[in-house]
Amino acid sequence: MVALEMSRGDGSINTFIGVQSGLAMGSIALLGSEEQKRRWLPAMAALRLVGAFALTEPEHGSDSVRLETTGRRDGGSWVLNGAKRWIGNASFADVVVVWARDVADGQVKAFVVEKVATGAHPDGYETELITGKIGKRAVWQPDVVLRDVRVRAENWLEGGRSFRDATRVLTATRAGAAWESLGHAIARAGSPGRWRRWPR
Repeated sequence: MVALEMSRGDGSINTFIGVQSGLAMGSIALLGSEEQKRRWLPAMAALRLVGAFALTEPEHGSDSVRLETTGRRDGGSWVLNGAKRWIGNASFADVVVVWARDVADGQVKAFVVEKVATGAHPDGYETELITGKIGKRAVWQPDVVLRDVRVRAENWLEGGRSFRDATRVLTATRAGAAWESLGHAIARAGSPGRWRRWPR
C-alpha cells in the first residue's frame, strides 16, 4: 500500500523507497549476520544512512546472472573491480551493496561498500550520473566504476554465496513493482479513490 500511494504521487519517490528499504536493506536483512544487521539496519531505517543496490552492469541488465564484476580476497580485505549501471542512489549512498563474482570459486557474492571517515566513497569508487531519461528523472541513477576498491572482510554478506541469494532479494521486492504500476494507473485515471474509463 505504501508503494501504491507513493507511486500515485511520484514514481521517483517510490523508487527511492524501494531501493532503500527493499533492495539495500533487504539484502542486509536476508543475507547479513546479526552483527551486520545491527551495524547498518537501524540507521538505514531512520534514513541516517542511505543505501544502494549494485547488481546490473553495462553489458548485463536483465541477464545479470552473467555479471562480470569481480571480488578477490586479499588478506583482511576484498578487492572489487568492474562496472555497474542504473544504480539508484549510488552517487551519494552511504552503504552500497555490490554484487561481484569471486575469482576463487566463481560464485556471485554480496559486499557492502561504505563511505570512509571523511564522508567520501573509497578510493577507486567512481560514479557518473545518467542523464536524458524520459521518466523517473528525480531518481539519481549513475554508472559506477570500481577500480581496486577495498572492502573489509567483515563487509561480505556471508549469506550471499551465489546468484541464487541475489534472486532471493529480488523475489522479495518484486511485488512492489506491481503495486507501483497500480499507483501510476490510479494517478493516470485522474481520481485517487475510484476508477474512470480510459479516454478513447
